[in-house]
Amino acid sequence: MDYFFSETLVIEKFKGIHLLQDHIGTNYKVPWNDFGFTIKFQVYFVDDNGKKKIGDAKFLSKEDPDTSKLFKSKGIAVSNKTYNINESLDAEKIVSLGLSINYYKVIGSIFDDGKTYSTLRKLCDIGCYSDHQEEFSNWEGYSEGLMRGSSAEALMRKGYQVALGRYVAEKKFSLTINSLESSFESIDFNFDVNRKVGKSNISLLIGKNGVGKSHILKKLSEIVTGIDNGKEEMPIFHKLIVMSYSPFETFYTKDEILDKLSIKYGGDDDDINKKSAGRRRLHVNEYTYVGFKNNDGDFDLHHPAFFSAESIVKIANYDMENSWWVEKTRLKILIDTLSLGITFDKICIYDEFGEEVDINETITPKKLKSKFDFAKGIVFKYKGKKVSLSSGQRIYAYMLPAIVSEIEEESLLVLDEPELYLHPELEVGLIAMLQNLLEDTKSFSIIATHSSIITREVEKNSVVILRKDDCYTRVHKPTIETYGESIDLIISEVFDDDMIKKPYQIEIDKVLKNGDVSASSITQFVGDDALTFAIEGLENDFFEVEDE
Repeated sequence: MDYFFSETLVIEKFKGIHLLQDHIGTNYKVPWNDFGFTIKFQVYFVDDNGKKKIGDAKFLSKEDPDTSKLFKSKGIAVSNKTYNINESLDAEKIVSLGLSINYYKVIGSIFDDGKTYSTLRKLCDIGCYSDHQEEFSNWEGYSEGLMRGSSAEALMRKGYQVALGRYVAEKKFSLTINSLESSFESIDFNFDVNRKVGKSNISLLIGKNGVGKSHILKKLSEIVTGIDNGKEEMPIFHKLIVMSYSPFETFYTKDEILDKLSIKYGGDDDDINKKSAGRRRLHVNEYTYVGFKNNDGDFDLHHPAFFSAESIVKIANYDMENSWWVEKTRLKILIDTLSLGITFDKICIYDEFGEEVDINETITPKKLKSKFDFAKGIVFKYKGKKVSLSSGQRIYAYMLPAIVSEIEEESLLVLDEPELYLHPELEVGLIAMLQNLLEDTKSFSIIATHSSIITREVEKNSVVILRKDDCYTRVHKPTIETYGESIDLIISEVFDDDMIKKPYQIEIDKVLKNGDVSASSITQFVGDDALTFAIEGLENDFFEVEDE
């Protein structure tokens, strides 16, 4: 098989694998410069059936910070804009790394095992050259270009095995945080998808307001992204997604993460990159923030609508590129889940001219390239009429497209109180979608919650309860099995309901102690719990409750 470097998308004439710089086919005039290294390429496969995009990868050259210059100078021109680089792809001079697990899965789906191995080896994939890694690490651009970012090491370890179909993701593990302040006990988030019933790909963080739940989640984001070099040995996730719709949250936006990583890796972006903050976001896919803050970090009520509309187009584009090898499209997953809480038969967004564009599985590539007015958000239609959404449905319609569009293989999804604004029916729909999507992508989630409904869907070993003891935050586990347990018992045992004096109890105490009424006389006015409380609170008042 032949390998080419091409400066055009018109590549169908030359069968084989083509490397195109990342700006080809976009509105950008120059390739992405990553801390002084121009190493990002789109990878295509061409055969008798046309071209298919494999994905994106970085190709680092030992000889030139701009790898395309090496390909052009050493390659053999076969047309005005295409060069044969069979001889240039040499692991003594080039090393590559795919930028997503999908890249390796697609290669594995195109070729058989033998051909997959030879293809990756010819592409100088770092996973095929484990014995060269010490040498590669001495090349300029290895740390700050090729291996920069929290997912690079995971892709190096797993990508090759994924392509060959030999990789098996961890199914039972703990994620430990022990680098919090001295006022916090060490925390273990447990996951176990080996369970026959109640597979735990979700771990919950529960506690009263003020015990530090959001603080812990923010610390977790710092550790996973590599901002904080904590003492923890973290499982390797390919992506971290943080979602919060609280107006008071302080999680990092993507730009804030990028700024901190830029400082950590010893320098600012080059002048070209500084001119396009939006483009910089496109090239770092390991962290996503979803919430009310816009890209500048400012609270913006309109941002969730923009992001959800942008997300649904991203989902449609993903399906367009991957439908030939995936079993179920992400758009279908999204529509099925949205339908649990919203009645609709059509999803639309607006283009730049104010025209509605139906987003469905028959949408054309040309239509997806339209310029959209994302600020108008998503529109739901039913029998030709626009569906009016409640505040809860609106948040639901913000959350789901964002999750479905951003999640990748082996992601960690962090949700801060997702039940805000949601009716219990929508909570059930959210947790059902999460469980299915997490299973499909071999991903996991940590959720800070006050919801007994969500807690009912997670087994006790994956539930962390925080309680304050003076100024020290201690970690507890439920004393009952939470998975499938009654809401009443969960509220009592997990959320410490029995330890809290309720307003109705205070009122009953006052009424009975004042002697205004007897316990028997309030029977018709109170529920069972209040009646039980009244009986237990009286020492000498005997009364009989007749059957109704």
